[in-house]
Amino acid sequence: MRPQNDDDDPWDTPDPALTLATRQQDWYAQHRNRSRIAHMATEILLLLSAAATTLAAALQASAWGTATLAAISLVLTGSRRIFDWHENWIAFGSAWAELRTAIHEHMLRDDRLSQAAQRKLVNAVNDIVTAETSRWATRRRTVSGDQKNS
Repeated sequence: MRPQNDDDDPWDTPDPALTLATRQQDWYAQHRNRSRIAHMATEILLLLSAAATTLAAALQASAWGTATLAAISLVLTGSRRIFDWHENWIAFGSAWAELRTAIHEHMLRDDRLSQAAQRKLVNAVNDIVTAETSRWATRRRTVSGDQKNS
């Protein structure tokens, strides 16, 4: 059983490894969903601002108005690179799926409350989180390196 309050100590629950794993899975699900929404919103706004810039230029709108629309497109393009929502969406979704698999395997064990089963699930969670954090750090270093080389 999962505790009602995520502030509760997972080690005080009947299945602490499961509690820890589901909390981590919930974190990845929440951040996956946020990244998906941010990615979609940015892409739609970028398309709209680029189209509006072209339309403003075709309609001979003021230079100020056309430049403002172009600047919005530029900021949105830069934010895609800085925040990397698309890559985060994919990475968080992948980690979420790996955690779900580990949780399902744990739930199928007859001895899931044994120390060995608990340790196996906690190790799986740690491995997934460590791998995702390492991939994230590599992506950040790559982005930072690309920006320095620009």
